[in-house]
Amino acid sequence: MRVAPEGYRPALRAQWMACVMHDILGLGSLAGAPALFSGYRSIVTHPALSEARVALRNLRLLGVNIESEAHLQEAVTEARAWEEDHSSADDYVEPPFEISTDPGTGFAIRERVRRDDARRAGMLASLLEVLPHDLQKALPADHTRRFRFRVDGDSGPDVICDTREIATLPPPPRTAPEMHQRAPISVTIAELEGVARELDEEDARDPTRVPRNFFTRLRSEQGQAVFSVLSPQGAGLAPTDRIELDDVSHMIGLPGAGKSTLIFLLVILLARRGRRITLLVPSIEFALALDADLTRYAVPTALLVGQSPDARRRHATRLAERIATLDSAGFGQTAPGAELLGTRCALAGFVSVPPPGFDFPHDRPPCRSLRQAAVNKVGNEGKEGNRLCPLAVACGRQRSSRRLADATALVHIGHVISTEVVASPHFYAERMREFEMLARTSDLVIIDEVDGAQAALDQKGFAELDLFGSSDSYETILLDDVFDPVASGRGFAVSNSIENYTLASNRFMRLNRGLRAHLLERMVEEGGVLSRYKDAFVTGNSILAGMYLDPEVDEEEHGSARFDLIRRLFEQLVRSVLTSGVGGDGEDELLDLDLERVARDLGVEHAALVAAATRFRDALFALLNARLVERFAEHYDRMQEAFFGILPPRSELDPQEARILFRFLVEVTTVVLQFLALVPAQYAMIAEGVHTERVFGQGVSLDMRRHLPESLIGRLSGIRFSYETDERGKRKLALQYLSFAGVPRLLLYHLSKMLTEDGIEGPAVLLASATSYLKPSPSYHVSVRPNYVLRREGEREAWRDSVYAFRPVRDPDRPGEFVKVSGAGTERDRNHALQLLTDQWFGGADPYVRQLREDQFDPGRRTGIVVNSYEQVRLMKAHLKRTSSSAHRVIGVTSDIAKIPLQERAEWVSASQVEMLGTRDDWDAIIFPMKAIGRGVNIVFPDGDRVRDAVLGSVAFFVRPHPTADSLSFTGGLAGQLALQFDQKNIPPGADIPRLAREWRGARDDALESLRRLLRRPQQMSRLGPMIRPFVADGMVDLLQTIGRAMRNGCKARVFFVDASFAMNSTQNRRDSQRSSMIVAMRDVLQELLSSADPVEREIYRLLYEPFLHPLRNCANVIFPEMNPE
Repeated sequence: MRVAPEGYRPALRAQWMACVMHDILGLGSLAGAPALFSGYRSIVTHPALSEARVALRNLRLLGVNIESEAHLQEAVTEARAWEEDHSSADDYVEPPFEISTDPGTGFAIRERVRRDDARRAGMLASLLEVLPHDLQKALPADHTRRFRFRVDGDSGPDVICDTREIATLPPPPRTAPEMHQRAPISVTIAELEGVARELDEEDARDPTRVPRNFFTRLRSEQGQAVFSVLSPQGAGLAPTDRIELDDVSHMIGLPGAGKSTLIFLLVILLARRGRRITLLVPSIEFALALDADLTRYAVPTALLVGQSPDARRRHATRLAERIATLDSAGFGQTAPGAELLGTRCALAGFVSVPPPGFDFPHDRPPCRSLRQAAVNKVGNEGKEGNRLCPLAVACGRQRSSRRLADATALVHIGHVISTEVVASPHFYAERMREFEMLARTSDLVIIDEVDGAQAALDQKGFAELDLFGSSDSYETILLDDVFDPVASGRGFAVSNSIENYTLASNRFMRLNRGLRAHLLERMVEEGGVLSRYKDAFVTGNSILAGMYLDPEVDEEEHGSARFDLIRRLFEQLVRSVLTSGVGGDGEDELLDLDLERVARDLGVEHAALVAAATRFRDALFALLNARLVERFAEHYDRMQEAFFGILPPRSELDPQEARILFRFLVEVTTVVLQFLALVPAQYAMIAEGVHTERVFGQGVSLDMRRHLPESLIGRLSGIRFSYETDERGKRKLALQYLSFAGVPRLLLYHLSKMLTEDGIEGPAVLLASATSYLKPSPSYHVSVRPNYVLRREGEREAWRDSVYAFRPVRDPDRPGEFVKVSGAGTERDRNHALQLLTDQWFGGADPYVRQLREDQFDPGRRTGIVVNSYEQVRLMKAHLKRTSSSAHRVIGVTSDIAKIPLQERAEWVSASQVEMLGTRDDWDAIIFPMKAIGRGVNIVFPDGDRVRDAVLGSVAFFVRPHPTADSLSFTGGLAGQLALQFDQKNIPPGADIPRLAREWRGARDDALESLRRLLRRPQQMSRLGPMIRPFVADGMVDLLQTIGRAMRNGCKARVFFVDASFAMNSTQNRRDSQRSSMIVAMRDVLQELLSSADPVEREIYRLLYEPFLHPLRNCANVIFPEMNPE
């Protein structure tokens, strides 16, 4: 949140770009600007841009994000339009540069004034300085005088508050200083062992404490190291006695190898040296547990959590669920961290004049919206203004924010997504978010389970915007900001840009409503033509693929060059009409399409293509201007006839299906392209006062986007629709616009150098996990070679005794076949398949899961049953209740424990209560969705001979892991990986600026091609072609993390792959391949990694994944490709 230099206007951003390009870099045009303003380190840290680095960053902080050549042209055109609109104003001063609007000139720059012109020199000087932060405008209310607030904004009744009986309030906390210099971090293993002894001694001095025995976690009773810290040295890994952290470091180790213990001791040691640490962990439960442990050893902490009403309620609920597992079902009990998650507002106790029927808004208290008049020098009250709550310095609801601001709180603990929280205005004068605050004040940032954090950030890289049907929809915003002011007489000053924006907005609303009407029309068709696109990321590319590509043939067998030509032609035809000012028959626009080259590439006659293009454009233009809905179908049919007449779809496509799909294609393409045309123009609308900020949906905050690079694939966009059922059982349509927006994962890699241009020495960053080094995985691989690898000593044989088996169940309804859950067809089929598996494992007088607990593999340990959703858990528990006498010994994991009947609560836990099961002996199995028991969650024996060993000994996968239809995890992971690869690319130091632009453009083209290929197909292993390896690698990370819960403390594990879809060919006594079997694919991925030509990587992969690969290679009942079926 930076303050713009004097004279800066978003609509004139092209002028400020010209200042950088011309006056700093000595260029005569804006050619290459999208690359230079992209924010990628490979570009902005290149020697060719050393003089412009500060200016480039400053403009990005002001929101100048030129994502493509089209956006560059929009910026230039807007600047010219602004000049024309304001040239007649009395105070108009001509901007210093004249920028050509002709792309053929590269948007050539001509100087209008001399270089020493005061305005021009001022622009340059301000761009080379550190931009100041915006200051908080509101001050705390005076608690010695009454103040008021309104419950429902300006329309609600006044609520008078009187705090005069409070004599004095404590002062706000002293905030931490910025880190302009940072001493290096170097810690020896001996020093960590010394801290472990100190903590054990502190425990021993307090008879109320249960000893944590830290030293025995590092060294056995015989004095041998429990684990070793290895680092790359030469051609391999060797033990090291020191951990040194600077810039970005990477630490990995299998579950139970000692990573959590080492990190905890490191935090204690550094905090006791006065260093400031931020620790980002997987969950609020993990954060609260760490907070309690650190507080136990007198380390001052603060909790970094979301502050929205929903986040507060969610965190408080999950803590309450944990408390409910304590004695007396939690009655009269509390838990560490409860005081940090307060949800009640102290101001409620000081309401002196409540309105009739008033109920204090604890969910949305007036912390920042009080009203109180200022007092002048003679003691008279003046104009009333907004005020902050004066009780924030003592209020329990503000405790976590207050602790975050307090310089004495040396350790901040939270989740990586919570770093987007705005720093509390009650305690900071400058407006900024926590991610920037920690970059300014921390010595060390530790991201535990970093691969999970990276995947979570990737999902924030999608901007989602409701297109209609909610108070936050784009239609509502347009009505409120554009059309209602005009209709009610509150119109804006007349300008060409506003008139053009109004017309374009009107066209968008019309197109959007056409798409909505079609989807509502198809809503009654349960399994209709469009049902395959429900809940998916739908683009014109994916619809076209359904009409032109054979769904049964792999991508590389198609040779998709021709398809790409067809896709590009269709988009160009639609865009040429949407951007046309005259109609569908403009000869210049046809020339711009270069149809002669297109005809040659597609192998069709040029004259026939021109005629078809003309008919298509005529029909689309007629559709856009049609006044009768009844004529729409006629225009769609004319467009289809023209396009299919020259480029027919695949022969087996049903004509009626083709008609529906073509209409859907036109609707989606026009809505997306029209929306994209509106987004850049919003800069001018902000300048004109139409919008207060750009409108493109919710992803990461604008502040984070401005600190990080743009998405390498620009605004690749589409729509997502679903049919929901309301409380009355009535179905309704939900329609969203989706686009890629930024690359949030780069926060992890940029944090240490994010504020270099501000003169801030950023923190050292330590990335840590067990599965964060897996190169084929787009979502989870951390592309920093591990600096430290933890190896557990003396337990080599434990994992060698692990056993994996493919254990499908024969289908009693279909002789000769086995029960398949994934890919079973309808939801009803999948549910029936799960019931059959449940009967097999839990039926009879002596259920199989009971046998697993008592057999000789590892007696006493329990079984985990893995499914894909909480709904599947509910289904299996309900089936067990009807069919099994041992149902009460099966625990189900639920997302909402409050929905479980009281009499059944003993058989259920929420994800926040799972770890407490280690203290119970009244269960044999637990059913849970894949990620419910994952990172940082462990069910271990609390005491006895097996203390800290994993309680789960067997893991059975009833469902093959697969993303849900509405999941964008793999798509977001691939986009993030491609952006990170370019960010880390080493461009030769001698490269000039045109070379930098070519590098960026080449990386962008490659990324777009990869994403478009992916989005053409359903995400199914058999149809992914070359994407199968990264797809499997992504899926196997969560699977390995789940198996890791059974390997805690070096235990052996037994794994059953029960869903027949894990290896379908093997069920028919045929060889499986990586395309038919996830088991084979996982083995092949790991086998290839352990055969790496790089000796250091090979050793790292061996330590990490051999415990999984060894039993996977020997997985029973799978017919691997090299085997002969018997």
